[in-house]
Amino acid sequence: MSYIRQTPFDEKDFPTLQLIKEDYGFIPNFFQAQTARPDILDAEVQLVEAILIKESALTRRQKENIFLVCSAANLSTYCVTAHCEIVRMLQLEGPEPEQIALDHMSTDLPIVEKALLNFALKLNNHSLKVTQDDIDDLHTYGFSDQQILEAVMCVGLAKFANYVGFGLGTVPDFESRIDLEKSKAAAM
Repeated sequence: MSYIRQTPFDEKDFPTLQLIKEDYGFIPNFFQAQTARPDILDAEVQLVEAILIKESALTRRQKENIFLVCSAANLSTYCVTAHCEIVRMLQLEGPEPEQIALDHMSTDLPIVEKALLNFALKLNNHSLKVTQDDIDDLHTYGFSDQQILEAVMCVGLAKFANYVGFGLGTVPDFESRIDLEKSKAAAM
């Protein structure tokens, strides 16, 4: 489940884990692997709530899509698998989440949404190449500064979660429907 040896814990001692269980019906391996530092776990869950879960400038679906494309680009099987299931569990409308993760450009998403995901991928994969022109392009598609900021934060959150998952060796809670490494190799 994790590279770090886990000591048995009582979820009653972790109010944050109880809330996660109430929301999702289980405690994901990703969070279980972090019980050695409840203070950091609590802060992380607050960050996830503020950036990903709370609808504000971007919709939850838009943020989940950003999370999916970035996690797939980073080859994070854990995060792609988890967020595909979250999209289904929340019954968010749109193309199949696996298709968005693998190739959002071949979906029937509106061009505006594809532009947002293209920006997210550029920031995720080539952060030093992001320029004012990229922001101006998003403005052309009608995105506000608040929406762009939220998109940037979602990319950062995805990268953070992916690397925490890699470092802890978290195993997906669900069976993966796609093989990211094979899919990325076939695309090249």
